[in-house]
Amino acid sequence: LTDHLALRFPTPFLDIYQRHAFATNLPVWFLFAISRQESAFNPRARSPAGARGLMQLMGATARATAASVRLSRPSASDLFDPNTNVTLGAHHLAELMARYDSHRVLVAAAYNAGAGRVNRWLRERPDMPTDVWIETIPFAETRGYVKSVLAFSYVYASRFGRQVPVLDAHERRVP
Repeated sequence: LTDHLALRFPTPFLDIYQRHAFATNLPVWFLFAISRQESAFNPRARSPAGARGLMQLMGATARATAASVRLSRPSASDLFDPNTNVTLGAHHLAELMARYDSHRVLVAAAYNAGAGRVNRWLRERPDMPTDVWIETIPFAETRGYVKSVLAFSYVYASRFGRQVPVLDAHERRVP
């Protein structure tokens, strides 16, 4: 890989990410890949749409996730707290992983564009190679997002000493 990997792919808040990766049974490198794409690790990041924090959670998503895992209802300002944000972001990702059978392409697309849209896209374009499916995503932002998350996942896995394929065997096709 390229020079200065640690600078280009940092691991800030490592203890928080490791704790919540363990609690949700997610690979820590996937949490880092999502966060790098979402906020570049700026805990005060705020999108024009109102998403907040490291994992860029919308208020409604954060509240629904908190309710589903029996955590206290977060305020908008709570989402700027790294621990709160990663807690809820990891649980939301775990819910998406369960929904999409750990298919990281579908999970990343749903994290970015919403599960309803991904479900519609799957109905409209079922059973095809994943690389083709990615190219048919109607939103350019989501197409780019998914590609970046896959690339960042590969790099972060390497940083954590894991050699993983870009796509696992079960991820090479969409259902």
